[in-house]
Parts: sequence; structure tokens; C-alpha cells
Amino acid sequence: MAPSAFAANHVSSQVYRFYPGGGAGHSRTGEIDFVVTTTRDGKGKLVDVKGTLSGHNNVQGMALGIKMDFTQPYVKKGDGGRYHVEGKVVLQACIAKKLPVCGPSGTVTFSDVVNMYGPQSPATAHTSNPRVWPIYSTT
Repeated sequence: MAPSAFAANHVSSQVYRFYPGGGAGHSRTGEIDFVVTTTRDGKGKLVDVKGTLSGHNNVQGMALGIKMDFTQPYVKKGDGGRYHVEGKVVLQACIAKKLPVCGPSGTVTFSDVVNMYGPQSPATAHTSNPRVWPIYSTT
């Protein structure tokens, strides 16, 4: 077969936006983006999966002094049929920024499963402290 018969790899990214709560009521203090990038060959078979986490505070999040500590995602499992990408963010509010004591923290775990063929599942986010750190999603 001629080299032109082989289709090039196709790379696509899916951005999942999550909004951490905190502060008064059901406020949203910022945004965390979980980006899942897949690479598929010419036949649609999964070649590679990567995930990245990034985020920022909005005005209220800045006022609360919210810190976001990221653990970049990694491929947790890859058994040939699917890959599971997971990453974590630790959220903590420090209203009095000059004091060493901060408010309660919460670990948010982001997870996505990508199948070898076909569509991937929507990403999910689970928080270890839902009362203090609820997570809202656009998906």
C-alpha cells in the first residue's frame, strides 16, 4: 500500500469546566478546567490520552484567598480497551492571608474514562468536603 493510504493521527481535546463553591451559599469562587486530549489513528483506534488541569479564581475567590494546588492528571489505567485519566486539586480558603491558619481544605478528584473505540464518557468531579467545597459543572 502506498503511504498516502494511511490516514494521519487525529488529535482532539474536550474541555470540561467545573466551578468550585465556597464562601456564602451557592457561590462560585472560580473555574477549574479539566482538558482531556485524545489521539486516534486513521481507523479511529485510541493511541494516546492525556489530561491537564488548570484554574483561576474569580473576584470572590480572590477575596477569600482561595489556593488551588494541582496534581496534574495521569493515565491511571490502560488495559487496551480503555484509559482512565485522573487528577486532583486541593482547595483551601485563607481569608486572613497574613495569618498562618487557613480554613478547611477539600480535595477535588477529576476523572474521565476514554474507550478504545467510540465516544468517551463525560468527565466527573468529586469533592472530599462537599459542604464547604461543592463543585458545579457545565456538563
